Amino acid sequence: MIKPNPFTPQSGWEPRVFGGREEAISLFSSSLESAASIRPNHLVILGEWGIGKTSLLKQFRRVAQSKGYPACFCALSKFTKRDRPLDAVYLIAEEMLMGFPGPGIDSEGLLKLFSRQKSLSQAQTQFTKFLLELWGKIDAGLAVVLLDDLQNLLPISNTIDILRAVLSKEEVIKGTRFLFALSSTPSSWSMFIDKHDPVGRFFRKRLIVENLTPGEVESTVENTLEDTGVVFEKEVKEKVSEYTGGHPYEVQLLSSHLYDSQIGGRVDSSVWGAALLNTLKELGKDYFTSLLSKASEREKHLLKILAEEKKPLAITDFRNMMIVNRRAGKFPIANIKNFLYRLEEKGIITRDRSGNFDIPDRMFREFILKFS
Repeated sequence: MIKPNPFTPQSGWEPRVFGGREEAISLFSSSLESAASIRPNHLVILGEWGIGKTSLLKQFRRVAQSKGYPACFCALSKFTKRDRPLDAVYLIAEEMLMGFPGPGIDSEGLLKLFSRQKSLSQAQTQFTKFLLELWGKIDAGLAVVLLDDLQNLLPISNTIDILRAVLSKEEVIKGTRFLFALSSTPSSWSMFIDKHDPVGRFFRKRLIVENLTPGEVESTVENTLEDTGVVFEKEVKEKVSEYTGGHPYEVQLLSSHLYDSQIGGRVDSSVWGAALLNTLKELGKDYFTSLLSKASEREKHLLKILAEEKKPLAITDFRNMMIVNRRAGKFPIANIKNFLYRLEEKGIITRDRSGNFDIPDRMFREFILKFS
């Protein structure tokens, strides 16, 4: 009997099998022990969209709880410039109370410490009092707070500076033992640091979340398929790793479409084309269409060339191809360098140490070839 699709490409959903990340979990485990015995050294987890930051934070919660430390997970919703830092601080407090339940914790009473009508200057004082009083009710040597999607606070970026200021206070350092782990995209974290210089110096311990290795991809797929009645042929698993580059969300999404294409419990290369096309369509809705829209028409022309060549290209390569192969048309060849630099600044392409440009995501390259 073939079981329902076990892959979970939905944003925020935890995968059936948590693959890889041994180094990250080891780092977090050592941070826990250090925080419990010496003092907390708060952690920042950085990674691009779909890289698995949320899943990793939830895994951190399991690790903390397995060691006897209560942990709460807080998914930060998007804020606007009309919101106030106090609104974000209040949300964090609410999530902490939900994550640290206990017979001695009076949630309503603790939330009354926040006067929603007070000014920005009061947010720091109120959150300090909240942490001190909450800690007095927690029966543990350490409590872990996991804040996900910190980039959603950018419109009210001084919220993160309030958090830094509170965690820096003498009474909080000596009177509590909270360990905070924050997740953000790298570009957003850079903006936080640019706007609030002390933030970067306070949250110095950083973990970069990267793609899974080919071995981790194949073992994750195999373990996810266990007891489902479905088998992916070796060539298919290798292609999943090759095309996704180990990007966790892309692995889950592509594997999900492949699973739905099974015939008699087997998935072979005959269904690859259709599964890939459906995956690219969904990735277009999720992210790629938005990313591609950042490029001008002339920049898209260069992207198409880069996608077709399927390898890193230097500026001279672009010029030679456009002249020799007559790809230029009315394209201003003299401005190729400027267009490529703009694509790099927009985060659409990357440049290596040799000055060659490339599309780092194979799936995005395939999307450009099929839909642009």
